[in-house]
Amino acid sequence: MRAPRSACDGADTCLEQARDLQKKKRYLEAIREYRRGLGFDPKSVRAWEGIVSCNLELGNGRMAIEALDNLVRIDPSSSTLWTDKGYLHLLLNENAEGIGALREGLRIHPKKIREWELLATALIAEEEWEEAIDAIQKSLDLNPNSAISWYNLAVCHLVFDDYGSAIEAAEYAVSLDPSLSILADEWLDLVRDEELEEDYPFLDGIVAS
Repeated sequence: MRAPRSACDGADTCLEQARDLQKKKRYLEAIREYRRGLGFDPKSVRAWEGIVSCNLELGNGRMAIEALDNLVRIDPSSSTLWTDKGYLHLLLNENAEGIGALREGLRIHPKKIREWELLATALIAEEEWEEAIDAIQKSLDLNPNSAISWYNLAVCHLVFDDYGSAIEAAEYAVSLDPSLSILADEWLDLVRDEELEEDYPFLDGIVAS
């Protein structure tokens, strides 16, 4: 039988007890302690971060985003927080919110290659082709050898029926990362043989992320 845990008498004590519970994987109890700590200090970054982490461990993406929203309000200039928020929205299939959060993170810190790649993938999913190409180009400006960006640029060219550019970009992407051939081979063969149907479901499983 567990000994009763004494009520914390301050923010630091609550955080210490919460972290101890979190280490023991008692996540719901840890969240309760973090929230008690917030009663002493509603802007405690460590408490909100702990709540995010525990909810992710529990698979509660929605609750994790709500905690991240509080962190963003506390520190709206943190590109990392905006990126984390964007990524979680995308995992929950909330693409519009995810795109908005990623854009804000990139406005603050525009030289994050992976974030541009992720934004481009999300924009492709929303069929925002021109904006996706813009995000891809920004990624390639920062890293000309980004295989994912070259491949997704090929997908965008495919949408606009620019087959020559699509083949060129896809082949270059595969030369950088041969594993992308798994995504590219089928439609590349069809394009080369001029057998690509107008209604070919090219987005069904071929976009790189």
